[in-house]
Formats: sequence, structure tokens, C-alpha cells
Amino acid sequence: MDRKIYMDHAATTCLRPEVLDAMYPYFQEKFGNASSLHTFGRDARGAVDKARDQAAQAINATPEEIYFTSGGTESDNLAIKGVAEALKGKGNHIITTAIEHPAVLNTCTYLSKNGYDVTFLPVDKDGLVTPEQVAGAI
Repeated sequence: MDRKIYMDHAATTCLRPEVLDAMYPYFQEKFGNASSLHTFGRDARGAVDKARDQAAQAINATPEEIYFTSGGTESDNLAIKGVAEALKGKGNHIITTAIEHPAVLNTCTYLSKNGYDVTFLPVDKDGLVTPEQVAGAI
């Protein structure tokens, strides 16, 4: 038997059947743009708002704190750039490692070309940095 095992679920994974069931109407009948004013859009907006409420409730957050993105790269960009801009008044130094995902490295490189001081710490053979390296970078 030729059985394959998928080991990259951090990158992408299949949908659970219950997620597919919940999403099915929005793939087929209620596929409107959630920002549109027509009925399709209002239906989609209602579903997005409900999902936002459910996600917030699951992690004890407020719905206003929940943002949906299309994937990891967009999420990394939003998080890093968002925090950098929000805290720019407190400083502009970002510390990361040299082995981060390209979405993180590219975002930090972009920020370094746009007025931020970014430190890319090297890692040891196990992919670790030391507390001393972090303290020195701070």
C-alpha cells in the first residue's frame, strides 16, 4: 500500500468536514462580497460578523480585536507592520532572528529600508539565540 503522510500542516491543511459544511453555502449560494450593500453582500457580512464573534468568544477577546486574513504571510505583515507603526513613538528598533520565515524577514527588511532599526540575530546550530544576544541587541 502506497500511503502518504503529509507533514506540513503548519503551511496548509485540509478542511475539517464540519468547517466545509459550515462554509459550503458561502462557496455556492451566498458568495457575495461582505463589503457590498446588496443581499448577497449583507448575507456574507452577517456570516463574517458571526465568525468574528465566535472567534472572539473562544479566546476571550472582543470582536473588534479579531482580524481575518487570507494566510500567514498577510498575517505576519499585518502584525509586524501594525505593531511597528503603533509603537513608533516609543522607539523604532525591531529584533528578530536571521532564520525567520521569509514573510517575517521580508517585512523586517522592508521596515529597515523605511526608517526602522532592525537587528537580525544569528542563531546557533540548534536554531537558538542566547539571552545575552538579545540583551546585547536591546
